[in-house]
Amino acid sequence: METEQVEKGKGDDELKPCPIFGCKPKRILLQTNDASGFLFNAAGSGPIIMSNIFLSTSIIYLAKLSIGCDPSPDAEEECDGRAYGLKPASLISFIATVSGVMAAFLLPFIGAIIDFTPWRRGLGIMSCTLLIIIQAVQAFTVQATWFPMSILQAINGFLYMVVSMAQYAYLPELALVIETKTMSWYTSLFYMVQFGHQSLFLIVVIAAGKVFSWNDVTLAHFSQGFNVLVSGTYLALSWYYFGKRDARRSLEQGQNLCGAGFVQVFQTARGLAKHYPRTVGIFFLGAVFAECAINSFTTVAVTYMNEVLKMSGTEIGIVFLIVMVSTIPGSLFATWLTNLKNPQFCYRMNILTFMITIFGFLLLDGPDKKMLCYGLGVVWGFWLGWFYPTEKLIYSMIVPAGQESELSGFFLYCTQILSWLPNLIFTMMNEAGINLSWGGIHLNIYLLIALIINQRMLPWDECISIARQENKIIKNRQSVLNAKNEEFDAE
Repeated sequence: METEQVEKGKGDDELKPCPIFGCKPKRILLQTNDASGFLFNAAGSGPIIMSNIFLSTSIIYLAKLSIGCDPSPDAEEECDGRAYGLKPASLISFIATVSGVMAAFLLPFIGAIIDFTPWRRGLGIMSCTLLIIIQAVQAFTVQATWFPMSILQAINGFLYMVVSMAQYAYLPELALVIETKTMSWYTSLFYMVQFGHQSLFLIVVIAAGKVFSWNDVTLAHFSQGFNVLVSGTYLALSWYYFGKRDARRSLEQGQNLCGAGFVQVFQTARGLAKHYPRTVGIFFLGAVFAECAINSFTTVAVTYMNEVLKMSGTEIGIVFLIVMVSTIPGSLFATWLTNLKNPQFCYRMNILTFMITIFGFLLLDGPDKKMLCYGLGVVWGFWLGWFYPTEKLIYSMIVPAGQESELSGFFLYCTQILSWLPNLIFTMMNEAGINLSWGGIHLNIYLLIALIINQRMLPWDECISIARQENKIIKNRQSVLNAKNEEFDAE
């Protein structure tokens, strides 16, 4: 059964004081505790994502060293050996595959904990703590420990998704207690804070690597240690501000948490397929394929740049710094095109043109193309900055009223359920000796499927009109509940 949701001001009756010495709350904190929690979470999550770039290049470096290969970018001979049955270049995509499989099978259970118990905040704190502890341990990644650290990296990838799901559950509730205009500004602010901290983190790590001429392993040591300090502080602040929540639902008789999560996913998917098949339902299905390609892009790109272009961790970091900066004009372009046409047209054009840019892997066929890779970083950053705001805008505008909280978790699950597949295919292609250019280009298969599926959506005006009507899923649930009550009364 549904329980009463967040009332205006619930969990934020009194703004918590800023725990930082010398902090001026009016300059740092937002209108509610949960909003401040999101702000610090955005600041903390960005450096975690970027630190994975340097740790990945370190793992490949150490894996090559362990099998007698020359791990330096200037190595003349190709490394054909295997570490624990895999080529060193396959390790990062295989780690991402393991994380993705864990997410596909375990996130419904995590969602059940968030929905059916009052442990949401406790889950977030515990998963954040474990994530930071593992990040700290990985600062000691050396030749004797690189394989156990790779296993921890697969676990950490999953923990990051758990943290995201726990904090994401606060977002629809936040929208209920503040004005729409303020919420729009906060959403933009969270993205800007995350982007800013990602960029600053990259600048510091890259500068340190350049000044001290560190190799990939030492650079990863510094990156992990710096990340623990920065992200650990920000994430601790975020969960200081996120409030406790009661269970949003009650388990039905005979249900348990393990089964309830999967039942909820199935029922939500069935409801969307039945009542909103050509609006939010088909959009979510397309997002499954679009997101699995986009989410795998970073893993594929890091491996490709290290293996084919012979880039060091510092050089790869510079590429991703260029990508981060280039997301700004991409986001601005998305806003312009959305206002000129509509979000649906903007989204389809993004996927279509992004597919064209991915063919750039064919041009990057050797170390002499490093400068071209920096240029493609501008292009890829522009298209990523165009993709994410447009996708989130469509989601926010076509979700039926009354299900914002429930569908936010379901949408997050949709973005992760197939994230393992492109990484697995990339690993298999590399193990089979297929040119890695085609490993990158194969991401277009998922984008093409997403584009074809998205074409089945109703025209944008009809999607908006249907979203503003009475929620058919809630109406159907209420009808079923009334029928059961009448049957019970008759007995």
